[in-house]
Amino acid sequence: MTLRAVVSIDVDTLASIYKGTGCYHKGGYTYAELEIGIQNIIQFFKKYECPVTLFMVGTDFQHPQNIQPVQDLLSAGHEIGNHSMHHEQGFRFLSSQQKHAEIVDMDEICREKVGIKPVGFRAPGWNIADDTLPILKELEYLYDSSVFPTFFMPVLKSSHWFSMRAKSRLDRSTMGQNSYMIAPLMPYRTSAVTLGRRGENGIVEFPITVSPLIRFPFTATFYLLFGERIYSGILNELIRQNLPIHFQFHLSDFVDYTTNEFADQMPSGNQGVYVPKALVLPLDSKIRAFRKIMDKIATHYVFVRMDHWSLEI
Repeated sequence: MTLRAVVSIDVDTLASIYKGTGCYHKGGYTYAELEIGIQNIIQFFKKYECPVTLFMVGTDFQHPQNIQPVQDLLSAGHEIGNHSMHHEQGFRFLSSQQKHAEIVDMDEICREKVGIKPVGFRAPGWNIADDTLPILKELEYLYDSSVFPTFFMPVLKSSHWFSMRAKSRLDRSTMGQNSYMIAPLMPYRTSAVTLGRRGENGIVEFPITVSPLIRFPFTATFYLLFGERIYSGILNELIRQNLPIHFQFHLSDFVDYTTNEFADQMPSGNQGVYVPKALVLPLDSKIRAFRKIMDKIATHYVFVRMDHWSLEI
């Protein structure tokens, strides 16, 4: 039996999350973290012949220097997904009209700038609810990838609420409705009314991978926090049960924020905002860690793109 894996990356810049610029000047040229991160992403995944789905924020297409890196992604065989226009962290609590606009506006600027209409969506912070489903169906999306089926959701929501205490109520919210804690673990077609259950008349859902029994998150963010030993054990169990993998990264996993150029833009936990470990580790350390887990995944799995796989479900 051939096991399949998908890799996705949330392209969340400092501007998206912390309202920084995500840029620095050197030698008369402006370097953007998105440009740097995309170069590193292309190089990193080339070894594994791994096509990646990058969920991008529409406002990043407003900066001319970001367009060529995105074109480079497409030329390398990767996919662009919709991560909303403005990365509103409280996406789940927006009105239907606001959600529709966030999705459509990103569609339009992506088509205008790089000639691609995304067919997959991920809500910022996986913060989605069932009322987004009819919008995605209306806009003819093939799939969603916002459901995070972890039993740890209440703990993660509470932690995020506390760590983002300097932000607004909407920015302090994260993850989807609580019913998604028991959503299926494998990619599935949803029902017509909920993203959290199988059915026949919905769209395809690519849930974030969690461990089979206790549903512990299997993502790059948690891998950096808890280390190779724990995650090798989870991976072995996924393989033993013939479960597919959806391994999720962020742009910050492929940028070195410890350099002097980003020093004046870095957030601090003392400011009442969450600072992931990816922002404080040197790039070399992150790449070494990710190589270890990706080498193991590549030994047992074949990598596919989400848009391609969704056509078979």
